[in-house]
Amino acid sequence: MPYLVSFVRWPSESTVEMVKKAIEVNKKFPPDDSLGEDLVPNAINSDMDGIKSLSVSLVKEGKLGEAILRSRSIANMYLTVPGFKYSIETWATLEEAYTSIGQTPPG
Repeated sequence: MPYLVSFVRWPSESTVEMVKKAIEVNKKFPPDDSLGEDLVPNAINSDMDGIKSLSVSLVKEGKLGEAILRSRSIANMYLTVPGFKYSIETWATLEEAYTSIGQTPPG
């Protein structure tokens, strides 16, 4: 069960558009617990370059393809917001990482 990690960035001046779009996106894509567990639904930070958001989900067995498609579909709805950028990455759990090298995690 891998992690699906999403990184999002937009310029501060696009925040009003982001909020409007988030309302639209949340109506079209309500939470779906069948794909996995949202460990970090949205963590927000800002710096001199704008606003950053991080989301982490633990994907259920056999649901990775569906979870990636949903995440990309959601992110693509924001592409009309000026300066919006994103990445979606698949990360291994500790158990998966150890198993990939033929080892058992400590503990």
